[in-house]
Amino acid sequence: MIKILLVDDEYLERDVLRMIIGSRGGEFQVVGEAENGLEAVKFVKEHDVDIVIMDIKMPKMTGLEASRLIKEYNPMIGIIIVSAYNDFEFAQHAIKYSLDDYLLKPSRPEHIFEALESTVGKIRQNKDPGKSGREDMKTAFMTFCRSGDYIRAKKYLRRVKKMHFDSYDEEKEVTKVLLESILTVAEYFGIDVEKNLKMQVQEKLMTSKTREQYFQILEIIFEEVFDVIISEKRVAYKEEMTYALHFIEKHLTDDLTLESAASYMNISTHYFSKLFKSEVGENFIDYVTDKKVERAKELIVDTDLPLNVLAFELGFNEANYFSKVFKKRAGMTPSQYRREAEEKKSEEKNLFRKGNYAANGKWII
Repeated sequence: MIKILLVDDEYLERDVLRMIIGSRGGEFQVVGEAENGLEAVKFVKEHDVDIVIMDIKMPKMTGLEASRLIKEYNPMIGIIIVSAYNDFEFAQHAIKYSLDDYLLKPSRPEHIFEALESTVGKIRQNKDPGKSGREDMKTAFMTFCRSGDYIRAKKYLRRVKKMHFDSYDEEKEVTKVLLESILTVAEYFGIDVEKNLKMQVQEKLMTSKTREQYFQILEIIFEEVFDVIISEKRVAYKEEMTYALHFIEKHLTDDLTLESAASYMNISTHYFSKLFKSEVGENFIDYVTDKKVERAKELIVDTDLPLNVLAFELGFNEANYFSKVFKKRAGMTPSQYRREAEEKKSEEKNLFRKGNYAANGKWII
């Protein structure tokens, strides 16, 4: 039996959903209701729940924010968001927070059950991904790589790197699948990885004991393969400027200049500058700076790298200059950004401690 929590600040909406779900018999069971995101998070902490059906707009805490906290607390809980707004911005947030499905108000009963059944399938696969789950990962990764999509392939690798697995064997198997995938891609493009990286990979293998270390080998091979794909333009993109965007992403941490990008595109610096602004919508320097700050935010949150080291890795020669650039884009210094991120993580951990309660929108231990 699938246990469901209904979350909506309107009782009538919950009542209708409860009746629709109850019409299916014993397959699904509504085990609780909540009026806002705070109550939903508290309920999930204290009760056994498989799926949360939650409105997006609620007082005290939105459905999206509650979804993020619930997923961080227990990624195995399925979340279906209900929204009256069919817009692109919502879809972006839904993807960001790894939501499983969404419904638009009003929804027909058959659409509700389709969303429930789809979410149940995802939950079961996540609990035991097995061979089919790994094959899906392999297919997605190889699709990005074979199409020469360095940006999406790189983001996919970062996401997998952050995933938590139930066992070391599962971690090892997933890393192995991705490693096999990138080697297959290398063969597809006729890239001799062994010739180019044999000594470097062998040295890493000699000291590799953890998944992190094996993942480094995967990243070394991945970067080498895309060095060739991008530098030799092995893929025919539909839009010419796509070459430049992937080149920028690949060399983001290098001494990247307008001249080097224009040279790669084999056009004059002046013409490339005008073309870039026309097709991308902002000038080259602003685009590169925004990309570096975006990557800096990820590194600040996800790593313990000292900020001066982080600045150097992103191609800034001076930590003070990096701090000024970051503040101009993010509205705060890198150290302030890290402090806020750490405070937020701490608050979220407190949220799930026994005995917490909400007062005036804030959580008190």
